[in-house]
Amino acid sequence: MIRHLASIAEVVDDFDAAVRFYRDVLGLTVEPKPDLNYANVIVGGVLHFAIWRRSHAAQIIFGDEKATERVPLGFTVGFEVDSVQASELQLARSGGAVVQGSHLEPWGQHTSRFTTPSGAICEFSESPWARSLRTQVEANPT
Repeated sequence: MIRHLASIAEVVDDFDAAVRFYRDVLGLTVEPKPDLNYANVIVGGVLHFAIWRRSHAAQIIFGDEKATERVPLGFTVGFEVDSVQASELQLARSGGAVVQGSHLEPWGQHTSRFTTPSGAICEFSESPWARSLRTQVEANPT
C-alpha cells in the first residue's frame, strides 16, 4: 500500500516565527508560497518538508479556516501510495478514521487525509512528480 514517506510538514500558528526559525536559526533555505500559508523547507535527503499555517490547513482539510481546533499543532506525515482510493478503502475497512476523502487538490495532487490513534492528521497521496529526491543523498562512511 505505502510506497514511501512522501512529506513531513510542521503545522504552526505563528507562520512567520517558524520561517525565521528554520531559515535564521537552522540555516535552511525556506521558500514561502505567495499566500504565506505554506513554505517549502529544503533539507537534503528529504522528499518534501514544509511549514503549514494551521488556519490554512483547516481550510484545506475541513473547508473552514476557523476549524483550527480540529487541526493539531505539530507534524503531519504524508505517505505516497499507488492508489489513494484503494489505500483509503483499506484504512476504513481496518477501522481507521478518514477525515477527508479521496480528492484532487488545486495543485494537482490526489490526496486523502486520516487521523492516527493519537489524533495526528496524516495523508495518503499520489504525486508522481514527487517520487524522487531533489538532490543526491550521500553518507560519509566514517
